[in-house]
Amino acid sequence: MQVRHVIAAALLSVSAVSAMSQELDPSHDRTFTASRTRESVKAETRNLQAQGELKAVGETADAPVVAVVPTPSAERELTRAEVKAELATWRASHKVRVGELG
Repeated sequence: MQVRHVIAAALLSVSAVSAMSQELDPSHDRTFTASRTRESVKAETRNLQAQGELKAVGETADAPVVAVVPTPSAERELTRAEVKAELATWRASHKVRVGELG
């Protein structure tokens, strides 16, 4: 059984050394030059959205398009003190233990 382990380790080490010992081919140019600018891609995206040709995928694909996401706090203006008071109330009512199971 130990002979198999030794042979397997030897084969793996030889294959790893041979994979690492390959030289890079200097004839391949590894630089990349973009053919389009970021602004042109953004403009094309905006044009496709305006024409309705840009199709959404994923779980938000069927979601309605809204200008603003409605939230309960968006309907009322709170001061910083009121927000801190709400946070203190929430923390007092929700005891969370970090790193421990409930």
